[in-house]
Parts: sequence; C-alpha cells; structure tokens
Amino acid sequence: MLEYDKGRLRNFPHIYYVNLDNRKDRRIYMEDQFQQWRLEYTRVSSSKYAESKVKDWSHKIDGKCKNLPVYVVGNAITHLEFMKDWLSTSTDPFLCLMEDDYELRLQDFWHFSWEYMMERLPYGWDSIQLGFESPDVVPFYLHPTRPEYSLGATLMSRHYAEKLLDLHYINGKYKFDYTIANSVYMNRDSGIHDGMSYDQTSGSPDYFIAQSGNCYSIPMIPIVPYFSGVSDHGGKSDGSWQPRPSFLKCYKAYVEWWTQDRDNFTIDEFFTYGKDTDILMQRDISQWSDKYFLDKAEQERRDFLYENGAVMDNHGIKG
Repeated sequence: MLEYDKGRLRNFPHIYYVNLDNRKDRRIYMEDQFQQWRLEYTRVSSSKYAESKVKDWSHKIDGKCKNLPVYVVGNAITHLEFMKDWLSTSTDPFLCLMEDDYELRLQDFWHFSWEYMMERLPYGWDSIQLGFESPDVVPFYLHPTRPEYSLGATLMSRHYAEKLLDLHYINGKYKFDYTIANSVYMNRDSGIHDGMSYDQTSGSPDYFIAQSGNCYSIPMIPIVPYFSGVSDHGGKSDGSWQPRPSFLKCYKAYVEWWTQDRDNFTIDEFFTYGKDTDILMQRDISQWSDKYFLDKAEQERRDFLYENGAVMDNHGIKG
C-alpha cells in the first residue's frame, strides 16, 4: 500500500456514513479506513427507520410508496432526515454521504488530488456519485449519471440537499409517490436491484438523489460485495449472503482499472465525456462470465473478511 499522501486528500470533505446499530463489523471496517487516511467522519444511525420498526414510523409518510420494499423506504427517510439535520447544524458547502460497505483503498491509485478533481467538475453540478454499480457498462470517466446505476458514495451541493427536502419533506411528512417518466428506471430489473421494479416512484434514494438534478458519476469508490445483510448489495432478507455477479464484476472492474489501466489514458480524458476514446474507457461487464465470478466468490469473501478482521459470526462463517 502506498503511503498516506496529505496533499492528495487535502480538503476532502467531512464524511457522513450510514450504519445500522447492530452492524459493528461494518462500522469497524469503515472507521478503520477513515482513520487510516485521516479523514473526518460522523456515523449516522439507520436503525431508527429499520424495517422491524415500521409501525413506529409509517405515520411519517405522506401518500403511498408503490412497489417499494419497506427497508428501501426506511433508508430513504434516513437519508432525508439526516440532510435536514445537516442543513440546520452545518455551514459546509458540500455533503459527502455514503453507506457502510465502501472500499476506499483505491484512492492509493488516484493520479490526481481531491482539490484537482473539484476544479474539474462541470459547471452547475448538483451531485457527484463518487462510485456506482452498473449491470452492464462501467464508464471509467466523468459522465452524466445513468438510470441503471445503483447509488454510491455521493457528494452533493448544499442547494441540492435543500431541493431534495423541498420535494420530499412537506408539512412534517415524507413524500415519495411522485410519478416519474424515465422508463429505464421505472422498469429496470437489472439483477442489481433484486429483480424489483420500482414502478413510477421517486421513493428510492437510487432515484431521488441521483436523478433529481444535474447529476454526474465518476468511478472512484466501489462497493465491497462481500458483506451479508439485506441492507447491502450481497444480502438476502434473512441476513445471509448471496453473491451477486454484477457487483462482483463491478468490484473487479474498479480494481483492474485503477491498478492496471488508468495510465493508458490522460487525466483530461478521465474528466471529460463525449470524446472519441469513451468506448475504450468502458468495461462491458455483461460480457464477463457470471460462473467465473461465482465460482471464486466464496473464497474471495472469506479472504476479505479475515483480512479486514470482520466479526465472523455476523457473516455465518466459522473459522
């Protein structure tokens, strides 16, 4: 691992990460990374709006949440309530928000500083996904967010957080039953989203955070596909782990890009889109063999959990 580079991370914003109270393993994993890189952070509990407590908070919803799983609605309220608190207690111009299953070590291989990245962001941006997962093509350059992406670590402007609350927090209640017109999102069944179609609703954070403004994506921070639990991208409703080929492949694509492929292109190419080299900077993971990744998944997961000192019992793995 490369040594800590203070210049590269100078002015990285305070990070707020969402974590369930009973997921100490995830908390330790994330905070170990923050401390290693000397990043300021605050934990945001998501247990208040857990699915098991829905009777305690369902009265806060205005209207219906058509086709949305309860845990998705709870996650949406967690994000919005935190934005409301952040706006009232902080004067920071930007909010960096993420969940508790992200891999930060690839910043070892960023060939630019955080300050440089901020200077290269497009005029008038509202939010920047610093990572995302795709069922097919992963573009390794800055580009407008696509509807098939899952929500990743996100940087948003203060005025965008205010806009999201204006849309979704009205008269003391959370509103999610807006009609949307994006057919890709309305009907998506990509394998990333458990085969669920979020039919004509803006209630998922995947949609309202990444699709309600001038939003861009840049592949810098991937999701780790090895944690169990329904709140992540490899979990089932009973808390066990089920490998998902699309997330395993995305993770592999990120690692290969930053450790092997990044120097094949210039920094200018990384921070622009619509250029001739776009197609050369994409990885179409839909063409990669699911079986190849599934065959390796369990051992890779064991290696990851042991390497990071996670609590084995939380993952159903015995030493």
